[in-house]
Amino acid sequence: MRRFALPFAAALVFSACAEPEPPAVPPEGWTAVSETEWHAPGVDPEVAFRDLSTIEAMGVVQEGESEFVRWFQERMTDLYRTHPERVDSVFTAEFLPLVRQGLPDSEDYGPAAEAFVNQVKRDFFQRYNAARYDPVDTPLAIPADLTEVSGQAVMQVYVNEAKEPVAVKLLEGTDTRLDQIAMRRAIEAEFTDAWVRETAGRSAGKNIDNWVRVTSTFGT
Repeated sequence: MRRFALPFAAALVFSACAEPEPPAVPPEGWTAVSETEWHAPGVDPEVAFRDLSTIEAMGVVQEGESEFVRWFQERMTDLYRTHPERVDSVFTAEFLPLVRQGLPDSEDYGPAAEAFVNQVKRDFFQRYNAARYDPVDTPLAIPADLTEVSGQAVMQVYVNEAKEPVAVKLLEGTDTRLDQIAMRRAIEAEFTDAWVRETAGRSAGKNIDNWVRVTSTFGT
């Protein structure tokens, strides 16, 4: 089976130019809950803009388990962010017993434990595939008055089962309208489908919604 790198973060392409100025507002028909949260019609904001910052915020901490299991989950935070409940379901059914058995002799987990985490992440592709961001090829023109701005816009994009970006939330920004320009650019891009299988193998997966982090960097 082919294995793919996880698209936990993606980068946007920008270029400096005075004209034309790219849009810094949501697409027509979308709702701007605030300058940092936009969503398409019919989208539940509580779902789209959920807190994916930590495994505690996602509600997927394995209660009553060892500190090693907790540490292991934290090392998988980037994967959990793509869909907490789906990922945790696969982790609990397929990998939690192995993690329990692999408990190190000391609290200094070291390279072997990190390699174990990476192996589990790779094996996840037998059951679960996260959405991937396919950025627009054409560089985005930067307004002349913003060419000296430096920093990052980090966004959480909610993608539905049909691979459509239907919400975007700014997690970190530059405090300029470059943030909204980056948000608009992110939701104009294409995304691959996300899916989950009932069992490992070559059977067709069930398409699911997903969250994708997109990062754009300015001034470098």
